[in-house]
Amino acid sequence: MKIKTGGISLLFIIFMLFPFGNQVCNAQEKKQTLLFVLEQLEELFEIRFSYASQDIDNIEINTPNYNNTLPFLLEELNNITGLQFRFIDGRYITITKYEEGFIDICGILIDAETLFPLEGATIQILETNQSAISNSSGNFMMISVPKNATLQISYLGYNTIRKTSDTFQKSNPCISLKLKLEISELQDVVLQNIFAKGIQKKKDGAILLNTENFGNLPGLTEPDVLSMIQALPGIISADETVSNISIRGGTTDENLILWDDIRMFQNGHFFGLITAFNPYLTQKITLYKNGTNARYGESVSGVVAMNSANDIPENFSGGIQLNMINTGAFAEIPLSKKLGIYVSGRRSVIDFIETPTYNQFFNRIFQNTEVTNLQNTTGTGIFSAQEDFSFYDISFKAIYRPSNKDSFHFNFLNIDNLLNFTETFATEATQNSETSNLNQNSIAGGISWNRKWLDNIRTNVLIYSTHYILDASNLDVFSNQQIFQSNEVLETGIKLDASLLWANNNTFTSGYQFIETGISNTQDVNIPRFRSFVKEVLRNHSFFVSNTFDFFSSKTSITAGLRTNYFPKFSKFLIEPRLNVHQKLGNGFSIEAAIEQKSQSVTQRIDLQSDFLGVEKRRWVLANEDNVPIETSTQYSLGFLYQKNNWLLQFEGFLKKVDGITTANQGFQNQLQFVRTIGSYEASGIEFILNKKHKNWSTWLSYTYTNLDYTFNELIPSSFPHNTNIPHQATLATSYTWNKIKISSGLNWHSGKPNTVPINENAIEIINSIPTIQYASPNQEQLDDYYRVDISAEYEFFISNKIIGKINAALLNATDRKNILNTYYVIEENNSMEPTINQIDQLSLGITPNISLQILF
Repeated sequence: MKIKTGGISLLFIIFMLFPFGNQVCNAQEKKQTLLFVLEQLEELFEIRFSYASQDIDNIEINTPNYNNTLPFLLEELNNITGLQFRFIDGRYITITKYEEGFIDICGILIDAETLFPLEGATIQILETNQSAISNSSGNFMMISVPKNATLQISYLGYNTIRKTSDTFQKSNPCISLKLKLEISELQDVVLQNIFAKGIQKKKDGAILLNTENFGNLPGLTEPDVLSMIQALPGIISADETVSNISIRGGTTDENLILWDDIRMFQNGHFFGLITAFNPYLTQKITLYKNGTNARYGESVSGVVAMNSANDIPENFSGGIQLNMINTGAFAEIPLSKKLGIYVSGRRSVIDFIETPTYNQFFNRIFQNTEVTNLQNTTGTGIFSAQEDFSFYDISFKAIYRPSNKDSFHFNFLNIDNLLNFTETFATEATQNSETSNLNQNSIAGGISWNRKWLDNIRTNVLIYSTHYILDASNLDVFSNQQIFQSNEVLETGIKLDASLLWANNNTFTSGYQFIETGISNTQDVNIPRFRSFVKEVLRNHSFFVSNTFDFFSSKTSITAGLRTNYFPKFSKFLIEPRLNVHQKLGNGFSIEAAIEQKSQSVTQRIDLQSDFLGVEKRRWVLANEDNVPIETSTQYSLGFLYQKNNWLLQFEGFLKKVDGITTANQGFQNQLQFVRTIGSYEASGIEFILNKKHKNWSTWLSYTYTNLDYTFNELIPSSFPHNTNIPHQATLATSYTWNKIKISSGLNWHSGKPNTVPINENAIEIINSIPTIQYASPNQEQLDDYYRVDISAEYEFFISNKIIGKINAALLNATDRKNILNTYYVIEENNSMEPTINQIDQLSLGITPNISLQILF
């Protein structure tokens, strides 16, 4: 009945959202002088007109609709008056009588394969300051363009085209131009625009997400990088955070997260509720679920590789943004033809204003932690607490290209989350205060040199360092106990890559990687006195080779690779083969298969649920081949694809086994919480996508069936369901574009998380004088189904000829459903001082609105 209710809610919201009427605002019919109209436009758009007074004297026109954009108004004036309006630069416009040699142009840009309009393409008149951007329908228009001028049309991932301006001389309808994907991109892509614009699947199994061209997704006000990938089947976060993403059943530490090829050990703000990587400078994301390219290691589940721009910006551009969680700015700055920089920064808005969205996020992430589990009164005094939370991120990239063959890149990233909370206990005679804090910080930097030796031979060298630290101090206002905890990671590395493009566009790549990872864990308690400090260092030498073969006119594509890892500390070699096969069958049909073996030596563990104030309980640890082995995985998958006539269908089955996991890194909150043993898990499942596009509509359904089971030979029972065994997961969503408005709505539904319950409500046994809950067999129960309806809307408008504004609004959990994300049990004393079992439920976000404003220039 819950599923039906959710479906009805979604249909209701969708049909409430999209009954657009054809409302037309007619201009007033009152006549006004042209001079008066020009003065109004100057004030409204902050522009200046230059003209000879005799050219505009005695001209009267109907009052225009000032709500229209400046280009539209100028075109209207051009048609009515017969005068020519010509931009000198972004602010000054000349008005002259019509001259031969100048024309108005317009065009419609579409994808050559899908025939979808291309929004955001740049149209430049070379050797002038005139430029335009195509709108959501692919349309562009420019007035007073020199005849026979060279027009350059560029769009990321597509071939740049140059035409003479008279090719696009204004007509009705405007001339359409089909843009083709770049050869290197086109040969690799097998599926385009999955769900929304900017999502593609490549022949080697990688899924490519382009944030610059990304469409509107339900619940998002900006292209949040790690939220976007959760729209794909087989990827889920059972607790709604980006820091706990599971890819085909794996835990979050089994995923490799890369930022410009540098490994990151922190990926979230608000301790996981939003992505820590600025979406406006992250150009593309490459995702692997299987058949991972051999250059990627240190992961037994998925790979998420984020990349910023690799080219020097041609023009200065940037933007500022403000939403109900954070504010920020970014800029792309060409310092010269050989040097350019990209810079961005964001900071939480709580320093300036407390918003409903912030309060919802705060209550969600800190529920059932030391921060919120506070008692206001005691028998002898009054207890109070005050919290202070903030976050920020700063990223910087410089590109220096001294020649056509060489380029140098410098990258820097700083991410920070800081929580302070002060507890105060006051009696009639005394007052005592203590301040506890939690700080999570990452700093990463790298320098790379890319060299093009010949047209078909390239090399790249990257030297990088990444540092992560999680610090917590917990000061008890009653007992004066002080607990200090720290988890610190320092990784440095060098990566060498070489690629060769040989016959028939076959690509051979090889490389060497040296990585040194050091991790320390500190625990310091004053009462009773205890101190522990453990530091471990592990070095890894990796070699890889990979080759992509195209046969039979590119109908058959095979990517085969081999990766070897050597750990001197253990004198251990690991060999990891990778294989991905894609076969076109014709008429839009194709099949694909993938096999991979992978390993990782860095994992996370949870010692106590109260560690680090109970907020971020996971700490990074290194394999020691004793109680923490190197994890290894093997995965097979077989899939079927169809894309034609705006229909997309994908069906894929997979089987994965991971060995070397420990109970400590699985996050048990039952009888296995303090048990330490080594085991494995096996995942099998089916992923399904159905997508239909029609003009401005796109509707999609994704579904995943998964079965996950642990095997721990030393436990009884030795086999039981995995903590992330969520059998059914589905998303139904639709998006619609109308002029400058984009709207999307979606329903997310999945089975409840596995749960372990006590044998009965009084199942407490005293063991060594400690009350202990007696549980039934692990993970045999399931929480209630989860469903959430999300809505998003976007409106784009022109502030001036070169400044664009965007307003985005989103509603998470529009029906305000109270989803239970997790349930666990603790022992507390009742009024009779007897131990009782208390059930703790962790709830999802309630209805959460968000609004953002972006100014792009």
